[in-house]
Amino acid sequence: MKKSLRLLASLALGCGIAAAVPAQATEYTLFDLGSLTPGQQMWATGINDLGQVVGYSYGDGRNGDSSSNLYNAFVTGANGTGLTGLGTLGGSWSRAFGINNAGQVVGDSQTASGGFRAFIGTAGGPLNDIGTLAGSTSSSATAINASGQVVGVAIDPMGGDPRGFVSGPNGSNLQALGTLNGQPLYGHDINDSGQVAGGVTYSYLNTSFVTGPNATSPGGVFADTSRVNAINNHGQVAGTYGADLVYVDAFIGTPGGTETHLDFHGVANYEFGQLGGFGQYGPISQSQALALNDSGQVAGTFNNGRIADYFAFITAANGQGVVNLDSLFTLGDGDHFVYATGVNNAGQFIANTAQGHAYLISPIPEPVTLALWTGGLLLVGWRGRHAATTRETP
Repeated sequence: MKKSLRLLASLALGCGIAAAVPAQATEYTLFDLGSLTPGQQMWATGINDLGQVVGYSYGDGRNGDSSSNLYNAFVTGANGTGLTGLGTLGGSWSRAFGINNAGQVVGDSQTASGGFRAFIGTAGGPLNDIGTLAGSTSSSATAINASGQVVGVAIDPMGGDPRGFVSGPNGSNLQALGTLNGQPLYGHDINDSGQVAGGVTYSYLNTSFVTGPNATSPGGVFADTSRVNAINNHGQVAGTYGADLVYVDAFIGTPGGTETHLDFHGVANYEFGQLGGFGQYGPISQSQALALNDSGQVAGTFNNGRIADYFAFITAANGQGVVNLDSLFTLGDGDHFVYATGVNNAGQFIANTAQGHAYLISPIPEPVTLALWTGGLLLVGWRGRHAATTRETP
């Protein structure tokens, strides 16, 4: 295993400015989540601020997709330790996609009748079917916020446009997200004030949206934005911008403000230019921002069409300092990172590999250690000031 570049001065961390440290200037630890189901691969999808990770094991596929619906949802304990299977809603499969700091997990699962529904649940507890919208028979949940508001999509397998939904607290009372320019909306993410970010359902139009608090008043994001995948508690969004209906590269920005395209210059395995003698096959490399924390750190993936492969990337605060995870770690047996799918407010990332391993990547010192360290430095400073005051008192 190859460690990343060395951590910057401990004094800077103790003063609480770690958020400004470039991702590639931080040293990380790498923790393999292990295996939930013998013979199956692992795929991590979400993480909370305690380092609890959710996802699923899967078989008969690659990059998180199973050709035969061999899925088994899981959740871990703090800092990725202790895998727990979540069971199903009575059918044969389940997938977990999001978790909040209270440990509430959302995803989808096959039911006893053979359809599938969005669920909410916790480790050790039963999964609860949160239903679907009127006129649809199936549903899937993609994200959950601190109050248990859930976003997802209602689906009719017999036809009709999928429609996005948002719930009340704890997955209750599903409501349709509505439409924008006549197109049904679906949400990818929701922040703690209830702002929902997403896109137009199954459309190739360059249309994405963000709502106001509690999923009110959806509005477009940026004119060239193809897809918004994440929103943080400051209202920053991240996703993919496009040109001529082609997905090109990842962005971070604030609706109504600035859109910043992530800078991949110098990133290992990322190539600029066009494929084909006349560029007829599009850009050589394209990227997607998949997750975002409150400091603006981004997790995502990019492909390289020349070598037909995917690579995971992470950034420092506000989308700066893009780095290919394979530049930080060398995995065994020729494996490599393909998708980084989550980042929490402690700066921990989750990432998946080509050979079906899921990893938790934590900055050093780890979040709990950093909190204790910072507190200790503050205590030392207080004692020093107190001692000086005592000496100066007549």
